[in-house]
This record gives sequence, C-alpha cells and structure tokens, in this order.
Amino acid sequence: MTELPTTAEPSTTDNHRVQRALAEIEAAKQDCTPDVVKCLDDVADLVRQTGDPDAVFASVLDGFAREEIRVLAATHQVRLIPSTPDAVSSGVLTETVVFWQYDGSSLAAVPHGQRSVDTLAQLRAAIAERAEEQELADDFQASVAAGHVEDIESWHARTSTRASR
Repeated sequence: MTELPTTAEPSTTDNHRVQRALAEIEAAKQDCTPDVVKCLDDVADLVRQTGDPDAVFASVLDGFAREEIRVLAATHQVRLIPSTPDAVSSGVLTETVVFWQYDGSSLAAVPHGQRSVDTLAQLRAAIAERAEEQELADDFQASVAAGHVEDIESWHARTSTRASR
C-alpha cells in the first residue's frame, strides 16, 4: 500500500468524516465472510490512525486496482513497462499505450506515476478495442471464406450499417 498521511489533531469536520466512514465500514461488514470482515477491520484501523478516510479509501482502491491490473495483464499476455519521468513531463506518454504483437502477446507502456485506477481503465479499454478489432477481422475472413467478393471498405460499410440497426 502507499504511504498514508497522518494527522496530529483531527478537526471537528475530520472527526465527523471519520465517524461516518467507520459507521459505513461497520454496516458493510454485515453478511460478509470472516476474511472480508478482517479486511474491513484493517481499513477501519487505518481510518482511525490517519484520521483521513478519503486517503485510506484511495489507497485501498489503488491496491485493488494494482492487483486487478496484474491479473488482467497476465490473462491477456500484456507485459507492463513503466515509462521514465521524462516521457511524462515532456508529454511523450500521457496515457497507457498497448503495442499488440501478432503472436497475441503485447507490451504496454504505462506513464510514470500514473494512478493504478487510471491504468486499469486504460488497459481495459485497450483490451476491449483489440477484441472488437479481432472480431471484425474474423468476420471479414468468414465473409471471404463464404465466397463474398468485396473490398474491405464495402464490407466495412455493409457490416457497420448492419451493426447500427
């Protein structure tokens, strides 16, 4: 997990936020497995320690996103490569870019310092776009195999019109 901020004296507003967060955590523990209850107890302890539920929740969500990225990348044979800080500061790399290879594997360049939740969303979008492109390619090959003789632009116009109906 990322380092969480600590506060010496929480304000009255912060105290209300902490109490509300702790009440929501308690409510969420209903009908949970013991492992989930333990996890929620740990999150509640962090909220009490830091006095900043927003930072704690952001850190927890970031941890979940990192794990989901790891699983998604492994499932889709994506090798994640973090960029250098210079690539980000110069504007060369502003979001995750996936380079697909013919063998099905790929390489994803991830901007240095990008939040995990942003990387996860961008990786999901790239994988969905790749799947859609693959489906179109498969449909075109099936059309050719079935004896349809048309160029790719005509095929694309025909299938795009059919898909929009």
